[in-house]
Amino acid sequence: MHGKKSVIELTLFLASSLVMASLTVSVGTLWHNANAQNVAKTIGTPGSGDGQLDGPRGIVVDLKGDIYVVDTDNNRIQEFDSNGKFITKWGSAGSGDGQFNSPIGITLDYARGYVYVTDSGNNRVEKFTANGTFITKWGSAGSGNGQFNTPIGIDEDEAKQNVYVTDVGNNRVERFTSNGLFVSQWGSIGSGNSQFNNPGRVALDSHGNVFVADFGNNRIQVFDSNGKFIMTWGSLGQNDGQFYGPTGMTVQLPPGNVYVADSGNGRVQEFTNGGVFLNKWNLPGGEFGSNSNVDLDVNSNGTIFLTNQNAGKIDVISPVSVK
Repeated sequence: MHGKKSVIELTLFLASSLVMASLTVSVGTLWHNANAQNVAKTIGTPGSGDGQLDGPRGIVVDLKGDIYVVDTDNNRIQEFDSNGKFITKWGSAGSGDGQFNSPIGITLDYARGYVYVTDSGNNRVEKFTANGTFITKWGSAGSGNGQFNTPIGIDEDEAKQNVYVTDVGNNRVERFTSNGLFVSQWGSIGSGNSQFNNPGRVALDSHGNVFVADFGNNRIQVFDSNGKFIMTWGSLGQNDGQFYGPTGMTVQLPPGNVYVADSGNGRVQEFTNGGVFLNKWNLPGGEFGSNSNVDLDVNSNGTIFLTNQNAGKIDVISPVSVK
């Protein structure tokens, strides 16, 4: 952990502590037996200089292969090229336009060149050009429509220009237009269908279906674009298809496979769009845990880019799994 803790870190710490209490198997064995050869290279080093990272969280890769990462504890966004060379940065600590207080999630509008960031500590979403020029913002603290209690995950349906945000403290998903007008919301606290226990990342497939990493319930839930429940998969455990604190998640377009950062089990898992387990990548021992809020994205050839919050770097994972 780095620096002063944000509300979301405390929230997820409490949630993961409850999960730990109910886990009867040890994840330490998995960490010590992890396959380090999966990590092809790393990007960034700990620090606050250009190209350095402090508690990185959200990450997204654009169509050119450039990498945008939320450098959370430095309160900024950094952009790297596909080889990991620093390109640019923007943001600073504060509550003004273009400033951040513990930013967490990030997504791109690839066609129009927009960047959306969940500014969690300020309970808002900020919208920028791809070069970091501030465009607009929306949200405030609360539980009403269009308000947030620590927003985390964010993704956009580019065809309909709808933006979906996981509002973790209110245990719901909110939908907005691309300019921030509230459209709808769904969810409440619980473990039933359409209920959440600290929902984390959100991702959309090419059909507009909405995938949510339901962190505290150790599962993935899937909804249509209007929030109608479709299906769920996952449970607490170490077996293939089970989770121990799923944090990061993305949907590869195409073919629509779902990748999940199963943080407490120290691995990434890949599923079909319908939740059938396909592959896993075990990660270097000791670097991840259920309190490490890692995120990930996947490029077109299946290379995984994983933020390593504890180590202040990005791990680049080979698309060939090592089981």
